[in-house]
Amino acid sequence: MGLRSLASSTVQWQPARNAIKVGVRGYAHALGTVRTVTGTLPAVVNLYTASSPKGGSQFMKELFSHPIVEAHTSLFTLPQRLYQEHLDRPVPAGTYVPGVHMSWDEFLTWPKRGTWRVIYMHRDPRELFVSGYFSAVGVHRPMPHVEEFRAHLRTLPQAEGLLESIRFGAHRVAEMGTWVDVQHPDVLQVRLEDVEADPETWLPKMLEHAGVSLSSQEMAAVMADVSRESMQARDLALRPAGSESHYRVNRLSYRDLFGPEHFAACEAASSGLAQRLGYPD
Repeated sequence: MGLRSLASSTVQWQPARNAIKVGVRGYAHALGTVRTVTGTLPAVVNLYTASSPKGGSQFMKELFSHPIVEAHTSLFTLPQRLYQEHLDRPVPAGTYVPGVHMSWDEFLTWPKRGTWRVIYMHRDPRELFVSGYFSAVGVHRPMPHVEEFRAHLRTLPQAEGLLESIRFGAHRVAEMGTWVDVQHPDVLQVRLEDVEADPETWLPKMLEHAGVSLSSQEMAAVMADVSRESMQARDLALRPAGSESHYRVNRLSYRDLFGPEHFAACEAASSGLAQRLGYPD
């Protein structure tokens, strides 16, 4: 378990978590400077995994922070939130940045150091809205900038809450839409649903894009550890007894929950994005 993962699993008070992240950032800068001076940076100097929130960011973080994968990338996993608030600052050399939630244009303005790779994970926007709703009303740890909205959602009937979640998340889906037509050799685009349905095909492609080639034995171990069941078990182990996991057991779909008003709101928010991404009507 890395320094960042250890801090996340043992410290739950948000101000303390933020202080630890600042310390980790300082360490990453120092480490990157040493590796730059000594010529020991990896071929891929920085790796970013990007998506909309609830679009597979946790899965990608688990994959690229896995000890077997880290041994191949030689990248230090960095908390990204402090950098997303200051996009004039490049991330330290030799780091992996998970959970990048921004538009393609915003990403382009972010200063880079050396060679970089991005893996962008798409998800059906209708499922994003559903997942975002259930996360907001239930399982996500407290987040100061959205707690008022979460409290408001909990007062609403489910159908109304879903409509509010669609409106609230529209800008995130718009960000995702800016990546769809990107043609760039350093950007790999995947769909969460494809990765879940066929990890034997898609995980090697994702790893290869990051410059990683695993043996069959290593791949089997990584795939077992990043399965939904394994991640759910680890998540529940960190929560109080009886808690619900970040990874929902009852995975209701938009097909189970949407009425005509939800489909209309979703279309207004996402402007045909599901069809552009190849999802069925």
